[in-house]
Amino acid sequence: MLDQIILALSLAVTILFFFYGYNCYYLLKASKKYSLPGLNKHYPRPAVAIHLPIYNEKYVVERLIEHCVKMVEEYDKEAVRIIILDDSDDETSDIVDAVSIRYARDGYKIEVIRRSKRDGYKAGALQEALLRTHEEFIAIFDADFVPPKDFLTNTIPYFIEDEKVGIIQCRWGHVNRQYNWITKAVSIGIDAHFYVEQPGRYVSQCLLNFNGSAGVIRRTALLEAGGWHTDTLAEDLDASYRMQLRGYKILYLEEPHVDGEVTPTLISFKRQQARWACGSMRTAKKILPKLLTHPRLNLKQKIQGFIHLTYYSVHLLMFLAFLLAVTASLANVTSISVPTSGLNLSQPSQFVTSIGSLSIQQIAIILLSLTILTCAAATWIYYLQTIRAQSLSVTRNIPNLLILGLIGYGISISNTIEVLKGVMTKHQGEFKRTPKYSVKSKEDSWRDKKYHVPLDKKVLVEWISMILGLIAVYFAYKTGNFGILPILIWYVVAYVFVNMFTLIQCGKEK
Repeated sequence: MLDQIILALSLAVTILFFFYGYNCYYLLKASKKYSLPGLNKHYPRPAVAIHLPIYNEKYVVERLIEHCVKMVEEYDKEAVRIIILDDSDDETSDIVDAVSIRYARDGYKIEVIRRSKRDGYKAGALQEALLRTHEEFIAIFDADFVPPKDFLTNTIPYFIEDEKVGIIQCRWGHVNRQYNWITKAVSIGIDAHFYVEQPGRYVSQCLLNFNGSAGVIRRTALLEAGGWHTDTLAEDLDASYRMQLRGYKILYLEEPHVDGEVTPTLISFKRQQARWACGSMRTAKKILPKLLTHPRLNLKQKIQGFIHLTYYSVHLLMFLAFLLAVTASLANVTSISVPTSGLNLSQPSQFVTSIGSLSIQQIAIILLSLTILTCAAATWIYYLQTIRAQSLSVTRNIPNLLILGLIGYGISISNTIEVLKGVMTKHQGEFKRTPKYSVKSKEDSWRDKKYHVPLDKKVLVEWISMILGLIAVYFAYKTGNFGILPILIWYVVAYVFVNMFTLIQCGKEK
């Protein structure tokens, strides 16, 4: 009975995995048809506001403002206003004041908005600025980004040519891809989103998302959709879908791209992913009822929207797969190992006959295994396509792909907790920022700077999972349940890897 229950649960998890795995292939195929939309270069230069949400960014804020000033010079000094949304409670505010005063004296339109309370976090700051903005177009950059000087001249014309364009999202690049093994691996993961997912959804006319930075928004369209909401931790994803459900489009541009800083620590990346996981699931809970019943969306758009909004539930499925493997080992259940003893592989005719003699359960196990392999391969093909799209060496990136795989499985515990929070709780939750250290070359260091990430209680769940995994590996070996060993070993190695660097890289927040 236990054998059949585990098999049934494994099949259920695998079927759910299949939708997300198959979607990788769909987006891969669609993304190859992407081409940069045409543009008429002759156009007026309407007024633009640049919103810069800042919270304790002493190492990068000056660099950001300097690059925005260069962008203003290229576009039109009289037509652009820089608005710094400074919620900082440290010396970042002194830097902001000094830099803004200097540029204001040089004739630039630059101002600072400070709130008495950090209500709504980033979304609250953006909404405050939105209500004070009269310019029709709003460019938004997070503190660690370095916008090119021609950013506005290469994006604003698309709004003028099509009044239904509500958002333009540009590709993210990286100022510190080569900094360390974490930035090398994580960069590939980010690239997959911008070289496969975004162009794939754009080409197939499905709903896209604004990524919260390196984009431009039509003010009236955002206001029509209700402005920035503070009830999720993913205000960018939330606003994106609300605007598209109102009939506006998101235009994705691979160029111009905007370089940003990849977090150089694994514990910071865990925090960032946890926030995105919780925020996206809160957004899914909020948006899906409207999306799935929307009269103007076709079936493909609704399915893609569902997969997009619930994508972080993959981490929950990964953790459930681990728990099933542990249970199978401790109970000495062999139902999820591949049965090859009954197959005659030497002669094709006898092989076909032997397949016919298999039980329904054995056939189900074979199909389960093939589906798992197909879904697992999809992710790696995803990343390989991303590497090739940038003319990077696949061979040199094999270690980075391995590390990315370990990170992806290793953070499944943390993300599972956040997914459950997003689905089961109603309160907004705390917006825990991703620290930026302005590290680009190998000579730069993050260790001697502020804004480290402390440990949280989720590390206890990681320790329990590692112990369970090690015990399950031992039981599987002792009982000869070798079919489950590769799965268990991979999970245990991933959990140990992520937890070890979490302990090494944690520190005090202030």
